[in-house]
Amino acid sequence: MPYLLLSIFFSTSLVVILRLFSIWKIKTEHGILFNYLVCCITGFIVMPDKTMFNHIGIWNGWWVCLLLGGGFILTFLLIGKSTNLLGVATTGIAFKLSFVIPTIVAILFYGDKFSITKMIGIAMAVFAVFLIADSKENNVLTEVTEKISEPTDFIHRKAWIMPFLIFIGSGITDSIFNFIQRNYTPTGYEHLVTTLVFLGAFLMGLLLFGFNRELYQWKNVLGGILLGVPNYASLYFLLLALKKSTLPPSELFPINNLGIVGFTAICGLILFKEKFSLRKSIGFALALGSIIIIGFLS
Repeated sequence: MPYLLLSIFFSTSLVVILRLFSIWKIKTEHGILFNYLVCCITGFIVMPDKTMFNHIGIWNGWWVCLLLGGGFILTFLLIGKSTNLLGVATTGIAFKLSFVIPTIVAILFYGDKFSITKMIGIAMAVFAVFLIADSKENNVLTEVTEKISEPTDFIHRKAWIMPFLIFIGSGITDSIFNFIQRNYTPTGYEHLVTTLVFLGAFLMGLLLFGFNRELYQWKNVLGGILLGVPNYASLYFLLLALKKSTLPPSELFPINNLGIVGFTAICGLILFKEKFSLRKSIGFALALGSIIIIGFLS
């Protein structure tokens, strides 16, 4: 449980830092790219046995980690595109509900216990996410439509698939991460796995943005440094939670996502003076209830 709580804490701090990017006028994808580089450097520094890199050639998990890292940044780009087209709420719901996929995978393929109580907790979690998500949807779609010649219904037909791809992509990356933890992470390999995942994300990001001159600005580098250390910690502690927690993945992933949702809502209330509406309050209560049901009663 301590590893899970640490992962939730550092994951929430990422949301707060990303919120500050707009204030500091840091282009998110550029700060994210340098963040991945900082994650790699952090992993190398904190790795107790750096000679492990000499064994990558005979360890068959390296390519899966790099592939997963590429999936991380591609999912992020989908989130950015969907936010521009459909607003924050629709995108946020699709992203936060993705825990359903690794939960189902864990039950079907890893023998996690299925129970009515667990399903009730997951149903409560789904409803809680809908309530906690910002109800004031930005009508970005209308603004986009006014600037182009394509009719609105055509934009809708193109845009609806973005949240679906985020839901699938985020769920698949979480499932692959659990797969790596179960099959390619022997004791002592936790830092190596985390570092290689972020290396894959950095290399993919470099291919996508490396030729953009705007990337190489000090504010992007500083934003990446600020984001990189907690980002590394969030993934590393999630890996340890999956590896050492008494909670099975079908319970751990919902609790992790709901913990981030709830803690983020509290940070928004305290740090950014966001309104805690009745709807969001009910959702927060449901989230806490679902965590109790999934984590302690199922």
